[in-house]
Amino acid sequence: MKVAVLYPESITCSWNMAHGLVATIKRMGHTVMPIGLPTERSASDGRLAQVKAACPPVQLLKDLDLILISGPEHICPWMDAIYGRQAWASLDVPKAAWLHETKGRDDYELDFDGFKWCADHWFWTAIQDAEFHDQEMFAKGRSWWLPLGVDTKIFKPYGDRADGIHPIAFDCAFIGLVYPKRQAYLQALNRHKHPPIMIGSTGAAHDLHGYHWEEGARLLASNYRQIKVFFNLPALSRVLVSKVVEVMACGTFLMTPQLPPDRGCDRNMEPFTDGVHLKYYRSSNVPLVCQMLSEWISPEKDAERMLIAEAGCKIVHEKHSLEVRLRELMAKTLVGIEADWAAKA
Repeated sequence: MKVAVLYPESITCSWNMAHGLVATIKRMGHTVMPIGLPTERSASDGRLAQVKAACPPVQLLKDLDLILISGPEHICPWMDAIYGRQAWASLDVPKAAWLHETKGRDDYELDFDGFKWCADHWFWTAIQDAEFHDQEMFAKGRSWWLPLGVDTKIFKPYGDRADGIHPIAFDCAFIGLVYPKRQAYLQALNRHKHPPIMIGSTGAAHDLHGYHWEEGARLLASNYRQIKVFFNLPALSRVLVSKVVEVMACGTFLMTPQLPPDRGCDRNMEPFTDGVHLKYYRSSNVPLVCQMLSEWISPEKDAERMLIAEAGCKIVHEKHSLEVRLRELMAKTLVGIEADWAAKA
C-alpha cells in the first residue's frame, strides 16, 4: 500500500507515535510518505510558508491507499492551515486517526468537534474514549480502542553490543517530562523515606544538522535498560502512556500508577497483570509507594523482579508491538470502507 503518515514533529512526542510509525510501516513492506507537522498553536506567515513548502501538495495525496493521522488533537490546526478542510474532505482516500491523549485529562478536555473533520476512522488509546465516541453524534461504528504500541526493533532488552550486556547503573529512575503534577508528587514522596530517584529528560539527539530522531530513541532505550526499577510518575492522561510499553519492551522492571475507576478508565490496565508483567501502585498511598520502591530495589527481590520484567517484555513483544497495532488499524479501516461502500450500493 501507499500510506501517508501525518505526525507531530516534536521532541515531546514519543518516537512510537511519530517517526517510529513511519519506520514500522516501511518495514511492513509499504511505501510511506512522511509528513511531520509542528504543534505550536500560533506561527508567523513566514513560518507557515516554510512548513507548507516542506509538505507534499494535496494532489500528491489523491493516489494514496491510506492516510494515517497520528495525534490529530495536536496537529489539526496545521493541517487546516496547509491543506484546508474543503480540500481535505475532497480526498477520496481512507483517513484513519490515532489519538495520543484521552478525552479527559487532569488539565483539559479534548473537543472532538474541533478535529473530527480530519478523519473517518478513529482509534483511541483509552477504552472509555472509544466507547464514548461510538455514538451517532460522533463516529458510530468507526470508533475503536487501540492502545499505544512500541517499536520493538529499537525498544528491546539488548543493545548493539555483541554480548548484549547492559550493566545496571541506576536502582530507581524516571525519564520524562516533570510537569507540575509530577513535581508535586515528587515533593509528596520526599516527605517520606525512599531510595534516591534519578530523574532524566527525554528528547531527540540533535546537533547543527538538526534532530536525529532514531538516535535519540535508541539512546532512550539504552537508558531504560540500565535501570533496575523504572518508577513511572503519574500522568495527566487517563491511560497507560507510551512509557509503559517502552520500558517493558526493554526488559526493565516497571512500577506504574493504577488508573482511576471513573468512566471505566481502570479497564485500560487489563492487558497487563499486576505482579506478573509489572507492578501497579496506588499513587494516593504515598508511604506505601515509598516502601515498595525500597523493597523492589533490594537484593531479596532480584529473582522475582527479573521474572516479572521478563514476562512483561515477552508479552509486549508478542502482543503490543507497533506492527501488531498497525495491522489492526489497517484491518479495521478497510472493514469500515467496505461497510461504507455496501451502504452506498
